[in-house]
Amino acid sequence: MAFITLETEDANGLMNLLVSQMIDNADLSADGKAKLRTWRSDHASGTVEMSDLTIAFNDALGQEMDERQRKLIKRKGRYVSTSGQRG
Repeated sequence: MAFITLETEDANGLMNLLVSQMIDNADLSADGKAKLRTWRSDHASGTVEMSDLTIAFNDALGQEMDERQRKLIKRKGRYVSTSGQRG
């Protein structure tokens, strides 16, 4: 299975893109847009907040990929779950 791990700079670029899209395209109040801008500034590249977010993002991405792989294997009939069974 292939693993994807984002570096902090990549995660920061992705988050900046998402936040910019929300600011520009979502029907948000001026206060909502200001809060997103503040969040983006607080999570700038090189900050502890961005490093922590990158770790959390990579963990969540890995779990999602693991779950999708498990479901794919289960659908092909090759998966036998041992969770909940006692030996």
